[in-house]
Amino acid sequence: MALPRLFSSFQSVHGQHSHDLVNQWYKTSLGCKVFEEEKTVLDQVLPELFGYHLMQLGGSRLPQLSASSPIKHRIFVEEHLAEELAGNAEDQQHSLVLSRVTELAVATDSIDVAVLHHSLDFHNDPQGILREVARTVMPGGEIVIVGFNPWSWWGGIRLFLKKSSRCPWNGNFLSPYRVSDWLNLLDFQIEGCECVCYGLPTENPKVTKAFSWVAGLAKRWLSQTGAIYIVVATKRVATFTPIKPKRFRSPSLVSFPLKGLAGSTSRNSLNRTDRH
Repeated sequence: MALPRLFSSFQSVHGQHSHDLVNQWYKTSLGCKVFEEEKTVLDQVLPELFGYHLMQLGGSRLPQLSASSPIKHRIFVEEHLAEELAGNAEDQQHSLVLSRVTELAVATDSIDVAVLHHSLDFHNDPQGILREVARTVMPGGEIVIVGFNPWSWWGGIRLFLKKSSRCPWNGNFLSPYRVSDWLNLLDFQIEGCECVCYGLPTENPKVTKAFSWVAGLAKRWLSQTGAIYIVVATKRVATFTPIKPKRFRSPSLVSFPLKGLAGSTSRNSLNRTDRH
């Protein structure tokens, strides 16, 4: 019988955590372009979501990702501490939580908005992460998921590069339809899905300009084929049907029927017989 591995493929690549590679990729020119398009959508979504506590999984080195949210207290969840994150822990409006993403050190029903920035794409147990996040979100709270779409040009290229250790091709690339099914099973209502980045994954401006018509056609006629998807879902509020208690009926003072009583005529006839 084979022993379980100590390091899984998504937890460590070349001695680095997967989210470290993601953060490094977002510093490239292509990553910066993707981030700007992601933030454009989030800047329209997050201002409409209110509450007291916002939790962000992934992208902790990108705090401006959720900067447009009106929620002041933001919680960043990381599995290991980095030097550049130490400054965020000192801010009173920002908290840093060191915890496993599948075993969050966060109270149940305590988070108003949860933002998952590619957290499901680079982990061996994406369903476990989603279940744990659903536990922490309070009824009526929202969850915002940002992920790579396999039904896109990027997803097609990943079929040839999925064995590579380069980011983002070593990710899961979960379909937004599959994520929506998981959310429905966790009693979430899907509010909507938006996709961005319809072009080819290239940093060459000439190639981007030459194939810009492909991105235009996909954006107009195939709106769900963008490389990045943003899904927003709301946790349903449990409703209870009150059961009315049965009314207690007090017993009658006369527990026997009135028909059992002797009438006046029978008493008179009995008296006449005794007299004779």
